[in-house]
Amino acid sequence: IDYGVWRTTLQQAYRANPDAVFFTNGGDLVDVGQDYAEWEAWFAGVEGVAESLPTMPLTGNHESYTPERVFSRPVFFTAQFALPDNGPDGLKGQVYSFDYGDVHFVMLDSQEGEQRSFVPDLIEAQRVWLAADLAATQKKWRIAFIHRPLYGNKPEGVNERLRQSFAPLFDQYHVDVVFTAHDHVVARTAPLFDGEEMAAPARGTIYAATGRSGTKTYTNVSAKEWNVFFHNPVEEPNYLVVMVNADQLRVKAVTQSGNLIDEWSVDRP
Repeated sequence: IDYGVWRTTLQQAYRANPDAVFFTNGGDLVDVGQDYAEWEAWFAGVEGVAESLPTMPLTGNHESYTPERVFSRPVFFTAQFALPDNGPDGLKGQVYSFDYGDVHFVMLDSQEGEQRSFVPDLIEAQRVWLAADLAATQKKWRIAFIHRPLYGNKPEGVNERLRQSFAPLFDQYHVDVVFTAHDHVVARTAPLFDGEEMAAPARGTIYAATGRSGTKTYTNVSAKEWNVFFHNPVEEPNYLVVMVNADQLRVKAVTQSGNLIDEWSVDRP
């Protein structure tokens, strides 16, 4: 795997946004989570950025793979990142939340299949924790990250297990945006509440797929009926820039070389 592509994406993003306050990666930072050589390549890619910009990542399915391609706990991930330990018991370092300014961020773990034999209640433990976490925040803006999408762009589309577990809480506590990965597309839904399209973002949650920062692309992805925007970044990797002020949350999807793919906002005066 060529981690030089990831390096170029991150370095270009930081060069274009020197006032960024942290960066996140939506999971699958490496291809084989328990292969230290891959982590060495990943960390070589963040050199020059991570020294001054906090990293707030989450796990993807590949963080739960060994070199033998069997499932494991994401132990190399949790050992190498100093993340808030306020998650559910048994998932600290994988699931967490934090605040920056008037934004509350929640980082979830969608790897139920990969971790079933280690954490059989992975989704339910997070659901209970998430309800308490969101109920406790007084922040105006709420943003969640989860690797696998609730509303995806691969042939299977909706992940019913994740949707039934988490979407009612996103609705109840008005999470503004849920950022996802896994499908390697740039896409977003209309604002959704109880699965129905809302006229304004203030009434629902936008589910936004973040694209790809590295080399991997898919051909079996497509726009779905819930998408108001869809782009498959096969030509060039991309990154997202999220800007929040008192009245607006604004998101830009940008190619590695700096071209705008998509731009949208949530206005809540």
